[in-house]
Amino acid sequence: MLIDIASQFAAWMGRSGAPRGWLAGILLFAVPAAGAGEGPIPVNLALQWKPQSQFAGYYLARDKGYYREVGVAVSFLHANTDRGSLQMLSAGEAQLATAALSDALLLAPRLVQIAQLLRRDSNLIIGWKDMGIEQVNDLDGKPVSYWQGVSTTFEAFFKLHDIHPIAIPQYYSINLFLERGVAACAAKEYNDLHRLWQAGIDLEQVTVFKIRDYGLGFPEDGLYAEADWADRHADLLAPLRQATLKGWRYAQAHPEEAIAVVMAEARQARIPTNLPHEQWMLRNVLEAIFVPGEDPGVAGSLSESDFHTATGTLQSAGLLAEPPDFARFAPLEAEAP
Repeated sequence: MLIDIASQFAAWMGRSGAPRGWLAGILLFAVPAAGAGEGPIPVNLALQWKPQSQFAGYYLARDKGYYREVGVAVSFLHANTDRGSLQMLSAGEAQLATAALSDALLLAPRLVQIAQLLRRDSNLIIGWKDMGIEQVNDLDGKPVSYWQGVSTTFEAFFKLHDIHPIAIPQYYSINLFLERGVAACAAKEYNDLHRLWQAGIDLEQVTVFKIRDYGLGFPEDGLYAEADWADRHADLLAPLRQATLKGWRYAQAHPEEAIAVVMAEARQARIPTNLPHEQWMLRNVLEAIFVPGEDPGVAGSLSESDFHTATGTLQSAGLLAEPPDFARFAPLEAEAP
């Protein structure tokens, strides 16, 4: 409408013989300057790994405009074997990051939690029976591969059970385990367990240890902010939680669309995956966020009891010297009625 009015006004001014400079000044005054007003705050969100259904809700919160609705323009960084999401946060490359609760606690008070997404632990250790892995103690002295830099839960597991494996770095896949290069490997229930099936491994051939059955059953993935950024943008923390949960609820209601978004992200990043695997992952991740039988209203929150269980366990394992203050670590929980 502004363009039409300006054109008509220009035509009228031309007929009237008014000076062109005066006309230009009027039009410059009438048209809003580019960038006038406050736009969304640009933010880098570092995700724990390559594109996969573990992050479907974040992708959808961006694509559906939920983050922009709360005043944030989110761009994603993906972790790799050299740099984890919390390393990117600490280095200032990202203002937000996803991370396991156990890993995040070791970096407090340099970060604060915005949302606790995965409300139950999905970590596994899988061992070959014919390589002598039948009981937990059988892992002692055996080559076990697990992720480096994001291994707090596994380190705690080994220390609490007095197990001293030969630690082998685990990278993108569990292929080293599948090729029988190690006796056991770290795995995720929502990810690598399905990879075993796809590789044609009979589960009778392996022993599966669920970490949560061995005293480490506390929540896993959460959304975190660098502490100084969180202090400067305290008014954004609750809206960011709600926008993220909105993305995950959309994924829950529209799983086929969510998978399509994930597959597109994986193709763009040239990450090999397949539809059945991403469907399996999304279904299991959603069940860890919106736990069946739980009050839907607790999604995204961290209970003080879970916090103290996690910090107490990490202290017992000698990995955490002093637990952070709960109100500082999870300010949205401290503000809750």
